Order: sequence, then C-alpha cells, then structure tokens
Amino acid sequence: MTELWKRIDTNRIVQDALALVSIPSATGNTVAMAAAYERLLREAGGEVTRYEFIPDNPTLVATFRFGDNATTLLFNGHMDVVTLGHAAPEIKDGRLYARGANDMKGSLACILEVLRVLRATAAFDGTIVVVANSLHESPGGRGEDLIALTEQVPLKVDAAIVMEGAVTDCTIAQLGSATFDITIERDGEPSHQLYTPPGTPHPITVLADVVRQLDEWNAELETKFIEDIGYGSYFIGAVQSGEFYNQLTNRATLTGVRRYDPAEPFAEVERFMREGLAALAASHCVRIELDLRKVRDGYRIAKDSAAVAALQRAAGKVRGIKLPTAGKKLVTDAGILAGALGVPVLCHGPDQKTAHASVEYVETAELEKSAGVYLQFVLEMAAAAQG
Repeated sequence: MTELWKRIDTNRIVQDALALVSIPSATGNTVAMAAAYERLLREAGGEVTRYEFIPDNPTLVATFRFGDNATTLLFNGHMDVVTLGHAAPEIKDGRLYARGANDMKGSLACILEVLRVLRATAAFDGTIVVVANSLHESPGGRGEDLIALTEQVPLKVDAAIVMEGAVTDCTIAQLGSATFDITIERDGEPSHQLYTPPGTPHPITVLADVVRQLDEWNAELETKFIEDIGYGSYFIGAVQSGEFYNQLTNRATLTGVRRYDPAEPFAEVERFMREGLAALAASHCVRIELDLRKVRDGYRIAKDSAAVAALQRAAGKVRGIKLPTAGKKLVTDAGILAGALGVPVLCHGPDQKTAHASVEYVETAELEKSAGVYLQFVLEMAAAAQG
C-alpha cells in the first residue's frame, strides 16, 4: 500500500479551514456555514442532501461513490462553535487562530482534502459518507439534529470516525453525560430572618443537604470501577441562593453534570436522582425539582474490531505512534452514532488542547497529519474488507 497520504496538500486544507472559520456559526444558527460547506462538498464530488430538522440548523449528508466495492465509511463533524468571542482569523507561525479552527472546522477541511486525493488517484472503490451536523456544543446543542437524522434517514455504513476527541489514543468507550439543574423552593415570600415563623424551611440549609447527598452518591460511584474509563460522578459547577445577609430566601438552585456508565440507561440515572431528591424534599417539607437533560449517551465498542486495528495501523504509518485503546470521560457525537448505527465508531482529529479556550488555534501540521490518518484509515479498511 503506497504512502498516499504524502499527496495531501496542506495549503488547501488551511485555505478551506480559513474560509470556514471566517463564517460565524455559533450554536443555534449555522445556515451560512452549512451553505459554504455544502458548496465545498459538491466541488469535491459529493452528492449532498441538506436536512433541516431544527430551524436554522442544517444537517448535511454528502455521499462520495468511488466504485462498486461494498465498503462504506462515515466521517462526522459539527459545524457549530461555542458561543465565545474570538479575535479575527489569522494564520501565524504555523497555526490557524480562530474560533472553530480546532473545534472543529479544521477537521471538516481535512476530510475535503482526503476526498480530493481519493478522487484523483482512484485508490479506493467504496463509498464515503460525510455527515456535518449543527447542534453539537452544549448547552445550546445536544446532538438534536444528528439524533433526528439517525432516526429518520437510513444510514448503513461499516464504520465511522468522529473527527475530534482523540489524537494519541484510540477511544473505545465514553461515559454518558447529562446536565442537571436542581431547584429547592419553600412556600411563602423571602422574609426577614427575625420575622419568619419558627420552623420555616431554609432553602440554603436544604441546599447543603443536597450537596452532602451528591457527595455520598459520589462515594458510592467510586466503588464501581468502569472498565477502561474510571468512575462515574456528580459534579456541582454553580450554586445560587439569597439576596441579602438577613433575609430568609424562598429558593435555591444547583447546577452541575452527571457522568454515567455507558451500560447504564439514562432513564435509570434519572429515576435514581428523582427518588433520592424526593426523599430529601419530604424530610424538609420543601419542593425539589430536578431538570436532568442528557448531553450524550455513552458507548463502548469491541477492542478487537477491524476498525480499531485499521485506525491503529493508520496512525502508526502517518503519525509514527502506537495508539493504545482508551476510555474517555468526555463526550462526543460518537455516542449518538454508535448507538444508532450499531457499528464501530472511532474518534480522531487534531490535538484539542485549545478547544473552548479564549485563544483557539490549530497547528497546520496537525491538520496535515489528521487528514493523512483519515486517508490511510480508508485504505486500511478497504484492504481488511478484501481479506
């Protein structure tokens, strides 16, 4: 198998990425970005279908048929970016600086170059499907359009790569993730501490008990090791209550995230939390409301799958590194695709160390290597299919 990845044109990747990051696409409205990416996909030779399951958030499915071989591979990336401001796009010292450069418009540009090389060389005679979705970045996006796509459009592929989330390992499992908002309320209006009837429930005191309860649940989770990943968890990121030093408030809130075993159904995670909080509410004579919203389910794939071996071989040849299999606590859209398609779904892309950072950038050398791995993965999968 020739070193086809050496035909990757890094400059074309960088220029495509620069064009894409110059288009605003904060989660919630990716219309302009989708139009530009659709044009690039068509120019690369794809048959593109544009869906809009959620208004202003298109989902693109581009099919590239290179021959009659049955091997079909899917590459996925999201077009939205986090709702954080950033300086104007700039290429400097071997880096592309911009919001979305790393997460993940650079990867969307990488797969375009892979498709061009495959078209020019006729090195692959199967089919590649590129899926670009819009509602990825939580809390504004939770994969709604990608979920709708998998529920409403038949996608039959042999394996998939989500083009982010891992660069030096081969992800074979991820935890599920859900955000929670817990609201504690008592009857009555906020009142002066000294003029409040004795025995009136204090939401801040109840809040403290909720925190203690979550700590106890965390201790229980730390006795349940999840293979390859570690442990599930409850994490509190923010609490809020009260307006004045001697006013007894009538409301308190906690916000956080629950990370859970990929083998544990979300419904069971929710049931457990609701029952525990209901018991606390009853003991304190207050109302405790739980708003638990799934970010992504977790997933697990077989370590000995052909796709895992193909990615490891591809990274070994292009990056010169051996990718160990690993589980992750972070979540990607791989969970959605793995659950819906029932095939191995892997993660690979440029180093994500600056994703969501105040200053976001991607190394142009990382774009070249990522594109090379994608290209070699296609060839490795085709070779494995032929025996």
